[in-house]
Formats: sequence, structure tokens, C-alpha cells
Amino acid sequence: MFEIGHLVWIAPRDVVSRRAIAFLVLFTTVGIACFGWLALSLYEAETDAIDRGFRSRVNQQVTLFEREVLLHLEILHALKPGFETAPTVDYEQFDRLTRNVLKRSPALQALAWAPRVSRSELEPFQARLAAEQPGFQLTERNGGGDIKPVDPRDWYLPVAYIQPLATNSAAVGFDLASEQRRLAASIEARRTGKLVATAGVRLVQEPANQRGFLVFMPLYHGEPSNLTERLQQHYAYLNGVFRVGELFRQSIGVTVSKNVLLRVLDRTEGEPEELFASADPGLERWNREFTYVQPLADIAGRDWVIEAMPSNQYLQLRRGSLPILVFLAGLVLLGMLNVYVVVTLRHNRELNATKDQLERISLTDSLTGLANRRHFDEFLETEWKRARRQGNRLSLIMIDIDHFKQYNDEYGHPAGDHCLEQVAQALDSVVGRSTDLVARYGGEEFALVLPDTDDATGVAEACREAVESLRIPHEYSRVADIITISAGVYTVERPESGMTAESITEKADEALYQAKERGRNQVVTVARSSGFKSEKPVKTQGG
Repeated sequence: MFEIGHLVWIAPRDVVSRRAIAFLVLFTTVGIACFGWLALSLYEAETDAIDRGFRSRVNQQVTLFEREVLLHLEILHALKPGFETAPTVDYEQFDRLTRNVLKRSPALQALAWAPRVSRSELEPFQARLAAEQPGFQLTERNGGGDIKPVDPRDWYLPVAYIQPLATNSAAVGFDLASEQRRLAASIEARRTGKLVATAGVRLVQEPANQRGFLVFMPLYHGEPSNLTERLQQHYAYLNGVFRVGELFRQSIGVTVSKNVLLRVLDRTEGEPEELFASADPGLERWNREFTYVQPLADIAGRDWVIEAMPSNQYLQLRRGSLPILVFLAGLVLLGMLNVYVVVTLRHNRELNATKDQLERISLTDSLTGLANRRHFDEFLETEWKRARRQGNRLSLIMIDIDHFKQYNDEYGHPAGDHCLEQVAQALDSVVGRSTDLVARYGGEEFALVLPDTDDATGVAEACREAVESLRIPHEYSRVADIITISAGVYTVERPESGMTAESITEKADEALYQAKERGRNQVVTVARSSGFKSEKPVKTQGG
């Protein structure tokens, strides 16, 4: 009811009710829709967070497993020189070279020595081995899987010696060339001179759904450099038989939850072949929508991946009740929107604080703990601008580890990572001022930004000596038998407006290039002062 002048008009009650109901319906509908959309968004964000956490954990486990496998493959590389330099290989020699290795490596089921024997050499070979091992005879499996004497062929790969003999005696005399997978791997190893693994094979020591694999290490007389020489100088194989299940248990077995399925798959020949599963993959408890596949590094010529799946319980344990609570609170407390907004803003501030923390973390190199490339670029730009404003000197040192690719190739990536960590610590120990920055520039390159430093060349030389004093063996370096570095130093005495941070980096890179050209393991300095340019190499060749 409302009054106009002296007239009073009473609005019909049903009209007011309809308007109120329509408003309430509209408000409630919009409110339910908004809170429903918000609840769904929170649910999806929570799902993404669970998925990211799951993948991050799997990536860590994949790294552990990959390193374990590669370290075990290095065993064959370590044993190879002992066999190739021995004048002859008999049972005692084989036992002496392999006994201690097998004791320390539970994942290594067996080590075997298999010579390449032609048909004409077969009879005297069998006679010699029978004298050492009574009853020795070359065998193969027939179509039904039974053991029988070998059929005639041009050449054979008999298992002459194997350790531990107690659990592998049935393999003595078995012709590896009689089975297609082993034959293919042996031929590839002989041609390339590299480790070559077979596809998965059944191992009696493992459950029915677990497999192992054989690795062929070719042995040569001398050091062949091409295919023809490798074919002519090859005489035998050193074989390793590995348990995939034991490799898994040694590396990540303790960290695997019963609510996570991890499978090791071999994709080399198209259709993935399961080598190991931490649980039964056929169970309905696994959530296949969250399947995550992570490739491994090259495993002796095989393409392996780890496939991970969480269980439904894994997801439920990590889900909160926030989406449902938000939706229910929206139905009951639509009128308390302000309180909700305050809570939401507080939540956003926490998210922003977390984002800022992650931003700080993103400026650090995860391997070495030094500043990363992004941090370096920002720091150099800032210091260059400060040097121009104040007219101060600014120096940049670019450092490269000499012949690091050869180190990585020959000693393996785990050793390469450890080498980078040691070099980073040595460089960081040299620079003591809080105003300086030591950064990993990329790969095996490092950079030092030194604002207002009197003797940048001395700092670079101290870095070179610090790395040299680590005495990290590097027999494949053409500079020295240890890890060394080359350094290029560029110093701007009085900054000029035409220069940029990028040009400083280029000049330091040029100095580093000169250090490499002049034989590496030395420091080359380039200084600039009002258009005058001088360059002086510092002789620091290590002994």
C-alpha cells in the first residue's frame, strides 16, 4: 500500500507475492547456478592438483628406477676390460672376475661367457669344455620347449661359463643363437659394439607375470673402429641376465603405495610388452582415466616406459569435502555472500603467496642449487642498469667444462650430474660477496656476474684452480686426465649508453671461445674502457 496525495492505493496481494516469488526463484536459481559452478570448478581444480601430485611422484620414482637399471648395465662395461685383456678365459678366470659382482648385485641373476664357435670348431670346443665340466654338451630347445642337442648350423653361441652355477646350471651349454630374440640381440651387439638387450624373457625365479632380460656385451680382439673390423675381431659375448622385479624393488619398491599400479613396459617392437607390474593390472580398482606414461632413457637399445595408474581409493583419500560444502553453504547461506567473499579473498591471498613462493623457487637450478638462466638474465640486466647509472665497473665470466660431452657419454648421465654438482659447489665457494651471482647458464656452462670487481681475471683463475683441485677423473678429455674448465672474462670499465646486457654476454662468450681455441683449461680476458679494447689470455694450463 502506498499514498499519492490524499489517495491511498492498495496493491493486489497476489501481484506482490508473484513478484517476490519470482525474485526469490530467480535469486535462488542464480545463486544455485553460481555456487554449483563454483563447486564444480573447485572439484576440477582439486582433480588437477591430485593429478599433478600423482605425476610428480611417479616422475621421481621413474628417475630412481632408470638410474638403477643404467647403473646395473654399467657392470658389464666395468667387466669388459678384464675379459678382453685376459690371454684366455677359463672357468677359474671367469669365476674370479664375476664372483664379487654377483654378491653385490641381487638384481643380476647371472653372468655368462659365450664364445662364437664355428661348425668346424665345435668338436674340439666341446671336448675342451667337457674336460673342464664333465657332461658338457651344446643344447637347444625344440618346438615343445624340451632340451635337445643342437642342430647343425654355421656357428653357435654356447654358454660356456655361468655364475652363480648352482641356480643356472641348466643354462650351461645352451646355444644362445638357437633362439630368435637372443640371436637378433647378439647380431646387433656384434655389429655396433654396443650393449644390446633382448625383449623380456621368462625367469624361473620370478612370479608368472614378471620377466627378466638378457644383455649382450660384445668382446673383441683389439679395438675395432668400423663395422668390418668389428665383424672380423669379434670372438665372444659377456652376458648379463637381469631381474626386472628386483631392479624395481631395489630402486623404488619401498616407496610404492598399494594404491598405485606401476608397470614396466617394453615398446620396442610395437605392442607394449609387460616386464613387471607392482600389482595385478586386471583389477577393477584402478582408475584408468588417470593413466600416466613416462618414457625411460635408452635401455641397451630398448624403448622402455613406466605406466602408472592410481586406484579409486587413492583419489578418494586425496579428495576434500570443500566442493560439496561450498554448494550446500550456498543453498543455505546465500544471504551471507559478504562472508563468503571475505573467505574467498583470503583464500586467493594464500594462493598468491604460494605462487610467489613458487616464483622464487623457479629462479633456482634444481640440480646444482645455483641461480638458473632466468635468474641470471634478470640479475645481469639489473646490474647493467645500475652500473650505467653509477658509472661502476661490471664484469661477466662465462665458464664451460672442457669436453663434458665425452664425460657424459663415457661415464653416464648420473656421473655427469654429480660432476656438475661438484663443479657448481667449487665455483660457489670462490665467490664470497653477496653482491655477486653464480649461475648455471645451461648444460655444462656457468656464468658469474661480478659488479664493481677489481680483479675479475683473478676470480676466474681461482675458479679454474678450484675445479682443477677437485681432481675429478676424465680420461676421455683431450686437455688433461681430470675435469678442467675454460673461462672467458669481459669487463666494462666505464659503461656506455650504446651497450646492452646482451652485448656483454656476447663479449664474454667470445672470450670463452678464444679460451677453447687456445687449448682450453685457461682464462681469456677482454676489457672495454671508452672504446679502447684490450685482450689478454691468462696461461693456466693444468698439469
